[in-house]
Amino acid sequence: MDMATSGNAEAARIIQPLRLIMPLYDEEIYFVVRSDSPLKTINEIKGKNISVGPIGSGIAQSAETFYRLMFGEPIAEANEQHFNNEDSLAKLIVKKIDVAVIIAGQPAKLFQDMNPELLQQIKLLRLDPSAPETARAKQTYFPATIRTTSYPNWITEDTPTLTVKAFLVTYNYGLRGTAGALTKFADSLCTNFDQLQASGHPKWKQVHLERPSLTKGWKYYPPMEKRLRSCIAQKTAAAQRSQDGAQRVSARSATSMRPSLASGTARRRRRYCCCAISKRPTRVYRRDSVA
Repeated sequence: MDMATSGNAEAARIIQPLRLIMPLYDEEIYFVVRSDSPLKTINEIKGKNISVGPIGSGIAQSAETFYRLMFGEPIAEANEQHFNNEDSLAKLIVKKIDVAVIIAGQPAKLFQDMNPELLQQIKLLRLDPSAPETARAKQTYFPATIRTTSYPNWITEDTPTLTVKAFLVTYNYGLRGTAGALTKFADSLCTNFDQLQASGHPKWKQVHLERPSLTKGWKYYPPMEKRLRSCIAQKTAAAQRSQDGAQRVSARSATSMRPSLASGTARRRRRYCCCAISKRPTRVYRRDSVA
């Protein structure tokens, strides 16, 4: 998207048929190097041998855009490698590359499942807020923090980095069957959304069903947008009904307390009077208590 808005005709052609379903969550950018690397901050990767992910992948496009923003030039062809995440880390450990760029929402299963001994052979580069390259990158990307709580067996302090926004995207399908299938998917998403937030990946807590206004170049996929907007309206109405019902119950409870107290007072007065005039107050008391 950034390349398209900056005038890249090929990027504009690629995104033209895409349609947005919904924004998702922020994904952190991991700049990984070997533990014995002299590199400490992200702005030091210029000229290094870097794996940016498979050709044409979202990771590769983001990494290439990020590098161009920071340094004003593309990654040199000889220095740009295209390995998947697992292979990037393997190549890094055996010193075939200098930097692996990985984009994933924390906590990333890739690092959580990694052999502890191998984890100790890699480290993260930090974002230097004072570096001019950082200021240029932040024109498009946003600051983030990779937390120790996400990787207690790996990093010992929170690591500042940058983040990219993930989106759920489809094509502008016109076939009735495909549109129908995607509409069913929207229904399923709506039905299971609360469960995803409660028991899915922690990143689901950042997701909202609401449809925000879009920047130039993006459009929602109409069949799914209509269904999701209906879903939001139904959830909002149900929440309002629930709230109104709770308020009515509370109001009834408060109102019912007053007659109860009055009735109790009347019974006590009645019991006292009966006891005062009756020769057999115990018998009157039992009838009053049963009543």
